[in-house]
Amino acid sequence: MPIEVKMAKLSPTMESGQMVKWLVKVGDQVKEGDTLAEIQTDKAVMPMEAFDEGVVAYLDVKEGDDIALGQRVLLLAKKDEDFQQVAAQAASSGKSSTPVASATESATTAAVASTASVGGNGEHTSPGVRVKSTPLARKIATASQVNLGAVTGTGPGGRVIRRDVEAFVGGARPAAQGASASTLPSIARPAVTITPGKPARVPHSPMRKTIAKRMTESKQAIPEIHLTVDARIDSLLSIRESLNQQLATENVKLSVGDFITKATALALRKHPGVNASFEPDAIVYHPAVNVGIAVAIEGGLMVPVLQNADALGLREIRIATEGLASATRNGTLKPNQMMGGTFTISNLGMFGVKQFDAIINQPEVAILAVGAGEKRPVVAGNALVVGTVMSLTLTADHRAVDGALAAEFLRTLKGLLEEPASMLL
Repeated sequence: MPIEVKMAKLSPTMESGQMVKWLVKVGDQVKEGDTLAEIQTDKAVMPMEAFDEGVVAYLDVKEGDDIALGQRVLLLAKKDEDFQQVAAQAASSGKSSTPVASATESATTAAVASTASVGGNGEHTSPGVRVKSTPLARKIATASQVNLGAVTGTGPGGRVIRRDVEAFVGGARPAAQGASASTLPSIARPAVTITPGKPARVPHSPMRKTIAKRMTESKQAIPEIHLTVDARIDSLLSIRESLNQQLATENVKLSVGDFITKATALALRKHPGVNASFEPDAIVYHPAVNVGIAVAIEGGLMVPVLQNADALGLREIRIATEGLASATRNGTLKPNQMMGGTFTISNLGMFGVKQFDAIINQPEVAILAVGAGEKRPVVAGNALVVGTVMSLTLTADHRAVDGALAAEFLRTLKGLLEEPASMLL
């Protein structure tokens, strides 16, 4: 039986995809890990990866076609099958759309994000456990003496794939939903040509449709509470300068956002009621502190996730955040790097915004909006002096977070930012 490759979720909120570009053509030999196509999701253009080996026999969709989740996109002939015969049978069945004869490139590009495909259960038996996995994942696991039962799968249906094993062996921590708190000097925007006297109509992209849907649902469903505190960050800036001098030889430069991420993660650990999700019949308190950092990109916003942020040092946070932000803007962010977030930070301070209210990223129960650090008059003892002050606004789901809890969280966060040495305690 030929292998059916189907459309699976390439982002947490994906409901359908669009075929942007085929990277294989009928007759091409592909192996596990090869990139088959580029798919436009609600988040970005994502590579589609092969999880099986075979010869491309039939392409079910054309470039530009919309694809439903679970819809077959191509057929792979196994090594003991004639791909031309498989193609003829598929064409005569009338089950699929017209085959696409043209192709642009052979599938030799290394995959950078998970995708959709089916082909055998790929179950691996370990003591008392049957783990769904791909052949290449099993091969790597065997060579590395890794028990697949200990590896979290990010492939379709939770299947363990190659990069899951490689990440496990290398001790890598996958990252997920959020945007970088680092400096963003400018953001690319879709080009719009406006003719005098004639309105310009730009159809919504899948990403913009999803943003509109989720933001509307959040505002309609959640009774929000907003609390704002001002934190004086002069000590933080002084320590940051000192640490950056020490890190200069490593080409690592800490941002104010890195301190905010670290302080937020520690405050979440102390106040688990804010590191939670709301469900209709329960509040879920998460054991891990996974901070999503909102990143503005062309045409929208994505939230990669910094996993176990409370356990990371400032240097690790800077390196991980830069990596996530770069992958987000380059379109190479992996689906598992957008999953698992328990709290989100949205930072507009680099644009000079003093204060704003962010919309909660459901099902999380809170989001932190970070404003610009600016010189303001402050009272020190009985004297009026000039200090660097930053406004922080917490938007919380009042169904799960009471005002007192939100205030306690902000008090802890403010204390950590004003006395950054306390983060080491």
